[in-house]
Amino acid sequence: MANINDFKIVNMKSKRMFEYIDIDNTEQISDIQKSRLGFYHLILENITGLREVDEIKSTIIDTDYNKIVNNISINDLGIDAIYINNESEKEKEVQLFNFKFREKFNADKTKSENDLATSTKFLEHLISEEDLDNLDIDEIVKAKILEVRELLNSNMICNITLYMVSNEAKGYAPTSNTYINILEKNYGMKIINISLDDIIGFFNTPKDDQQSKFIISSNDFLSFESDEKSTKKSYIIKMSLIDLIRITCSNSELAKEYNIEDDNSVEDCILDFSLLYDNVRGYLGETKYNKNINSTLKNKHKDFFMFNNGITLTAKNIISDEKNSGKKYLFTINGFQIVNGGQTIRSIYNFLQNDSDSDRFTKLRESFVLVRMFNINEDNELKNFIAEYTNSQNAISPTDLKSVDDIQIQLERYFKEAKVLYTRKAGETGSTEVNYDYRISMERLGQILYSINGYPDRASNQKKRLFQEYYDDIFKSNTFTLEDALKYSNLFIEIERVYKKYSSEIKYYEQKAFYILYIIKNKDYSIQDSISKLEELIKSYNADVSESRKLIQKGFKEHINNNLNIVEK
Repeated sequence: MANINDFKIVNMKSKRMFEYIDIDNTEQISDIQKSRLGFYHLILENITGLREVDEIKSTIIDTDYNKIVNNISINDLGIDAIYINNESEKEKEVQLFNFKFREKFNADKTKSENDLATSTKFLEHLISEEDLDNLDIDEIVKAKILEVRELLNSNMICNITLYMVSNEAKGYAPTSNTYINILEKNYGMKIINISLDDIIGFFNTPKDDQQSKFIISSNDFLSFESDEKSTKKSYIIKMSLIDLIRITCSNSELAKEYNIEDDNSVEDCILDFSLLYDNVRGYLGETKYNKNINSTLKNKHKDFFMFNNGITLTAKNIISDEKNSGKKYLFTINGFQIVNGGQTIRSIYNFLQNDSDSDRFTKLRESFVLVRMFNINEDNELKNFIAEYTNSQNAISPTDLKSVDDIQIQLERYFKEAKVLYTRKAGETGSTEVNYDYRISMERLGQILYSINGYPDRASNQKKRLFQEYYDDIFKSNTFTLEDALKYSNLFIEIERVYKKYSSEIKYYEQKAFYILYIIKNKDYSIQDSISKLEELIKSYNADVSESRKLIQKGFKEHINNNLNIVEK
């Protein structure tokens, strides 16, 4: 159970996240308001996968947020943010958010059903056929409702999830389950509760001294090695869920107590989230997959081994000692990370903590899971490959898969020395000991580097492919250097600053900055001269489309090349 220190950590991170939101006159905003506004960004970044401030801003319709940040008045109808995930061509994910940010910690208070009830105003408009033009609804909110309605009326599968988010210690009381089930059925959606325990789980800090022990029968594991001379054996193990809970819990003493006699000793165990630092999959909430895990444990626990894909972990060192004349083996694993199976292990802990069955400990003892343990020593490249390839079959974003790549870790460290926060993972707010000049994501740097490599026209609309087929060309080519990455990152930030000075005269969006980078790289113009040239060429480009559509056309880049005498290599 989260405590007051966890509450303080989340508030501190929320306030730090506020520093990266572009707001004028922040002196007039109280510290509590700063934490509340930053809390929105902290949560949305972790759940939606969006990394850029402007993208996150566009999802937020909350009344207070828009009054402070955008200086506009909006009636949010009980929903604070809306994000529509369009990555899949077959299914659309509509994520709705209701935020409650508490100023004071209360360990005993549960969430109120009234918070759920306030969201029904918005939900009613989603499922009704009424003409919104006849209703007093703000244009921004109306546009969001119509966008979701269009998806619901299409032939595409549209999944709606309502996230009830709060920095409170507890979720809803068990008595609220009936009301939640009614809402889910009436509105054809799922409701996911996110409280302090879940939020703290976002922030995983690795431990170098993590050690756990377990003892199993010689029939319950296989060992393998890359070659006969290798001392780095790895293992495939059939492990009881009781042992899995024990070796991954935050109680370091219990994690090493391999001969426990009472399974009830794991009753108060809490997952050591530091073990998920290298897990590329972010928080998914209570998905259908996770519900199936709980259902299996409750109703068919002895079949769990067959139904689950298992856990993959990497360790700096694995020691296997023969015991009882070879009938048992004592394993000691040091410095390990769970690189695949994070959702599985969260769901197992959820069953442990929330299921009321009196025989749940027996079910956990009699349930087994496949655990793959790779002994990698200090081979970070091997660890990164294992993390990427064992997750590739699942629906994980290409960016998250590459977040554990060695070059991304090097960039993070190099940028930190230059007081730039380079975010490999969602929700990173950096070290409190460093006063960062700015914050930049992996995706944004990928777009920047792809632009200077000659593709400013593709940097926005092919963002997903930057971390797939274009990745090696961007980050692993002979021309890539850490110095250039920082140089052009700094330049991008400066271009944004200069452009926004003229916001009343010239409309700015990121695609323009990618072209400015391209022009400066090839013509060595100043930022101001490059802006003037770009705006001039946008006007002279003869295409019957909007300004933003011009910039993603290949013909526009050719228009720039012809007028500025740029010869591509």
